Amino acid sequence: MKIGLLLPLVFLIAGCHSNVRDFFPSFLSDGVQLQQKMVTPDPPYAKIIMKASGYTYPVEFSVRRAADPDQRMEVLGTVVDSGRGQVFGWIAKLNEAANSATFKHFPQLETQTNADEPIVVSGHSTGMGNGNTYSCGPLNSSFTPERSKVYLVEFQFVGQGCEQHVYDVTRPGQRTLIGA
Repeated sequence: MKIGLLLPLVFLIAGCHSNVRDFFPSFLSDGVQLQQKMVTPDPPYAKIIMKASGYTYPVEFSVRRAADPDQRMEVLGTVVDSGRGQVFGWIAKLNEAANSATFKHFPQLETQTNADEPIVVSGHSTGMGNGNTYSCGPLNSSFTPERSKVYLVEFQFVGQGCEQHVYDVTRPGQRTLIGA
């Protein structure tokens, strides 16, 4: 009799839906990862790199593609600034390995997207630190990627706030701001 009442409850809970699509890596699906999978885009596509800078708070990135019939945000994962260029290289590598393996927080995320179709990239940071809570975002950046180009979406902690900017980084060593 109890199983007859419990079974519909299990099906009800299993059928619950969220307003986001979660492609965030997990230990069960991906095992221990010391770095995020790199993307090499095919020529008709564009590549988007997502990073955080300015502080070591984790930033969750999501995307919404205009051509996707499911317009919920697709959670790609979380990035953390490891301090590369500001601390010794071995400390930054140790931070990256520890964050990637334990928390699935990577130094950057990469994705491939269709060219000539608008995309929205959203960055959001929230959590607790030193006895206080913080929240910044979500910040949305909308742009239309061009074929064979590489874009950097950078979530920057600035003072007490945050900003998000999109750059064309197709040419190594050259960053061109997209939009204003």
